Amino acid sequence: MKVRLLRLYRQYREKVIFGAYVCLVVFLAPQVARLIGTGWERSQLARSLLSLSELSGLRPAIIILSGIGLVAGLLVLMILDRKNRPQGIALSIGFVIVITQLVAEGQFIPIDAGTNGLTWAIPGVLVGFVFGGGTTMFRLRSLAPQEFRRAPRLLRVVVAGVLVVAFAEIHLQYPDLLNVSGTGITVFVRDPEAVQFVTDALGVNAIMTIGAVSTVRWFTGYDADTDFFVLGPPRSGKSLLLIGAYLEALNDSGDSARRSEELNPSQDLMELIENLDRDKSKWIVEATGQDELRSLDFKYVRGSFLRQNVTISALDYAGEHLTRLPDALDETGDESGEQLDQIATEAQRSDTLILLIDAERYINNEGMHLAEYFAILEEVDTRDVILVATKSDIFADMFWEEYERAPQDSFDEFREYVESQLTNSEQFESLLRQTPSSEVHPVYYETAFNEDGERIPYRDESGSVVIVGFKQLLSKLG
Repeated sequence: MKVRLLRLYRQYREKVIFGAYVCLVVFLAPQVARLIGTGWERSQLARSLLSLSELSGLRPAIIILSGIGLVAGLLVLMILDRKNRPQGIALSIGFVIVITQLVAEGQFIPIDAGTNGLTWAIPGVLVGFVFGGGTTMFRLRSLAPQEFRRAPRLLRVVVAGVLVVAFAEIHLQYPDLLNVSGTGITVFVRDPEAVQFVTDALGVNAIMTIGAVSTVRWFTGYDADTDFFVLGPPRSGKSLLLIGAYLEALNDSGDSARRSEELNPSQDLMELIENLDRDKSKWIVEATGQDELRSLDFKYVRGSFLRQNVTISALDYAGEHLTRLPDALDETGDESGEQLDQIATEAQRSDTLILLIDAERYINNEGMHLAEYFAILEEVDTRDVILVATKSDIFADMFWEEYERAPQDSFDEFREYVESQLTNSEQFESLLRQTPSSEVHPVYYETAFNEDGERIPYRDESGSVVIVGFKQLLSKLG
């Protein structure tokens, strides 16, 4: 039952999150309208600054309507942007609720503007369209989906500005500081002690202001902000892990909604993939040399509904450095060398560590080099740890013999099976307890045996390697 519920959640995760987000927007929208309306009623400085427009012949109502049009224009761009379309629709619902409530209560929105006055919102829409990046629609561009990155950024600034000003007008009581009339502008110099802080409903208003600004900011980003760093002993599959993740992203981009996305793989990564395809009778990806560092990275789009750009990157290094890394992180070892210093710096900078568990070493009763992981975790301050069991094709054979089910068809059960097998090692079980938020994630290339009894990558009818578990890994990394 637990596995079934988990599978359903993973299947509909994005839609569940979006539904929760819409509910949050619908809840916050009336509170935002109340803040804006109350702030406008009590405002003095904001009204005076708006009245400056009268000196140029424009009524404050025109400025307000143009500002509303500006927000509408930014929301239109978000809806046109496929990656931010659901968020744009949700925020548009909240925007309509705010405007409707302000009009119903006769606050802030100039009810004397008349139907013709609403045309003044059109210039605001155009301004939002231009400053939000809408003009790029008319330029020559690649086949990649159009992104209007400035639109959500500007929307966050506008929302934050309006709510902060409204909050200040509600909770600051002060005498007139500015007077605008047909004869000119009069500035009053007041005693600072005349300014008083009103604490009525302060906590509620502060929570609603921060909540509304955070909601807009949280759900309108394009890029994930997680840095990954892969740790593993010699020949544990660091290179093949990044290759498999890229191939899975490449397969996923065959979907019509993702076909035009750019993966931008690094040169080092493409060289490794070329080596993998060079000789199909054996593993051609050699272990990374001790004096060699490879930058392996690519981009992909996570999610099919709530889409986000994710950069997967790793510094591929010789596994022999793993035993020296704890001292380099602690800065107590001897001269570590430039490469080891670079590895230590990347490990410290990352906020997610990917620890590789070599399944082949476990089956053969060889040392899995887990002791180094304990020492590294003591020195590195990370937000998250992901345990990845590489070369799990060995466990896949065992799983098939025991349950007569393919791991890719019952991946959640297979993951639990791999974890149960590895926890027979007391050292691994201790590592799992030290990282309570993580779970073992198996990945593997399907293999076959050659004439010498060696495992080689199995290839399908098209000559491509067959990988398992990398789709779920990409989702986890995203």
